[in-house]
Amino acid sequence: MLAIGNVSNARQRLELILEQDDVFKAFASDTQQLLLQQVSFRRFRFGQLILSHQQTVADIYVLLNGSLQVGWLQNNGQLKVVNYTANYSAFNLVSFLQKKPVNYDFFAVEQVDIAVLSGQIFLEQLQQQPQAMWQILQLLSQRMYSLFEQSRYTHTANSTQHIAYYLEQLARQYGKESNNRCSIRLRMTQQDFAELFGISRQTLAKKLQPFLRQGILEWNYSQIHILDIQQLRQLCKLE
Repeated sequence: MLAIGNVSNARQRLELILEQDDVFKAFASDTQQLLLQQVSFRRFRFGQLILSHQQTVADIYVLLNGSLQVGWLQNNGQLKVVNYTANYSAFNLVSFLQKKPVNYDFFAVEQVDIAVLSGQIFLEQLQQQPQAMWQILQLLSQRMYSLFEQSRYTHTANSTQHIAYYLEQLARQYGKESNNRCSIRLRMTQQDFAELFGISRQTLAKKLQPFLRQGILEWNYSQIHILDIQQLRQLCKLE
């Protein structure tokens, strides 16, 4: 874990997040400046552990740059990955508010820059500003609703729909759509992708064949290209 070399760029990035992100934007501008005054910055290299699922933290961790691998270390030392995220916001908000350990292990997929905001200042200001409190309540409600929807989808979708859904989510987070195509910036092997579903790479390769035959997907080593994003979205839909 290293201090960020160019702190001014990190601070500018954080200023934008505080102004625009749902977690912080309802705070008064002087509160945002107060959070900026007390911030510290950290840099993590590829594969480094950022937060542990056994760890209770008293501060807010904000992702400024890079991607996170979300999962937990198993007894055999292997990482069970359940998700990837490049959502530039407070990724430990729920556990922080609950004063409980983080639910998962968070690892750096690439070089990752983190801003650590004072949890004490955050809570003090939140209690004094009803609009900010209401914004946080709405945000947590939205996240809970999304989790219920995702759980329903997971239990009702077939394997083709499930794979299409996850590819579409990766495209949203890591891709830029153009002319109905999208290249996913996050490099992921088929082995990595198969582990998300708890299946073998060979089984995944069979399930990907319809995507390849229909010209929806191209997967070269660890680079994923969506060739027909609209058709992929159609496959995601439940009947």
